[in-house]
Amino acid sequence: MSFVNIISALGNNNSVYPLIVRDCGIENFAKCIMTYKQNAKESKFIARQATRERIIDEYGTSAVWLGGIPLMKFISDKIIDSKGLCSKVDIRLFNETKNQGLNLNIKKFTSVASSAVSDLVKIEKNKNLYKNLQVGKFFLSTAIPIAVMGFFLPKFNFSFTKKKMEKLKKENNNQISFKTKKIDEFLKASKNDSKINFCGVDKFLNLSDVNCMMILDGGLTAGRIKTSRNKKEKCEMAFKMAAMFYLNYFAPKKIDKFLNNLTKKIFGLNTSLDVKTLSDKNFLNEIKSNLLKLPEGFDEKSVLDFIDNNPNSSFVEQIKKMKLVSFLENNIRDPRKYVEVEKINSYRKAIDEFSADALNYGSIEKYAKKAFRAKSFNVIANVIISSFLLAVVLPKLQFLFRKITTGSNLDPGIVDNDKK
Repeated sequence: MSFVNIISALGNNNSVYPLIVRDCGIENFAKCIMTYKQNAKESKFIARQATRERIIDEYGTSAVWLGGIPLMKFISDKIIDSKGLCSKVDIRLFNETKNQGLNLNIKKFTSVASSAVSDLVKIEKNKNLYKNLQVGKFFLSTAIPIAVMGFFLPKFNFSFTKKKMEKLKKENNNQISFKTKKIDEFLKASKNDSKINFCGVDKFLNLSDVNCMMILDGGLTAGRIKTSRNKKEKCEMAFKMAAMFYLNYFAPKKIDKFLNNLTKKIFGLNTSLDVKTLSDKNFLNEIKSNLLKLPEGFDEKSVLDFIDNNPNSSFVEQIKKMKLVSFLENNIRDPRKYVEVEKINSYRKAIDEFSADALNYGSIEKYAKKAFRAKSFNVIANVIISSFLLAVVLPKLQFLFRKITTGSNLDPGIVDNDKK
């Protein structure tokens, strides 16, 4: 994988790649170390139990969080395909507009993409079945990972700790206690059941993996709070999960916007485009020669007509790279895919702004090189900053929250079990 592709992947805050780097590469490792150090201030035994719990929690959750959705979707797609229906068909095409939809695409692409159109025809004849299968796919991709991460994993983790604590208690003739509560109180189990309710699921059938992961985190939060062993642990878990949700999904986008604005203000460089576009010589030459072709308007018809009539244009090549539009092997737009025109228009505006700034600079090549370096720096800086917030700042805030609410450095779930 080239440097350009790596930076492009890490710079796309709507993809899973930045999450993988932050979560598995930095955050989990740092949190495990900090958990041991925090608990070891008062008890090395508790520190070992808390660290083991954190290792299982963090890495077990990451495995399900990052791999569960793709695996469940893969299985679901195989089931859908086995029914003779193509799982690639976007269900949003069921909502016909003037310019794209199931029936409209069948008529428009029959002569140029017969194989793909045959997939649409089968779906058109089995709309209800296909929609039901997609609903099942959504549940399979979210409910199972939520159940594993939010309920099974913590209960397994806590039961393992419970056995360790019971063993310690027997070895010390029931005399062991910590600064907060006796182990006896820890051994009391809560038996409240809970159910997960999903409403309006049809609105979520075409969510990206990242958006599905946001839903998983919501379910994970509910599960972790529900399975927490006492009120203090519930409060700490709610604080931690809310902060993690913000730092994972919203903070990186705000940091990216801040860094881009700062780069423009200080250095006069426009870094709103992806590095793949900034390194495309043909694209830069078209700007330089004033030959860059763009859709005449921003309405759906203008954008789709331009894409269909100019599949080899530099602009279409860029939105292909950004995976904003899909093409078949014969260079025809895939009629099974729904085109999100708003996202294409957003990138088109970024191209307009970059083109104007580059032309004003004088040398397109030099400006693009500087913008490329600045963009690469901003992407790496964003990963470092957001990882630092998750791996260092958040745990410290969590431990401060614990100290304020419990008066102890020890994990409240292990040594304290107040009734709920």
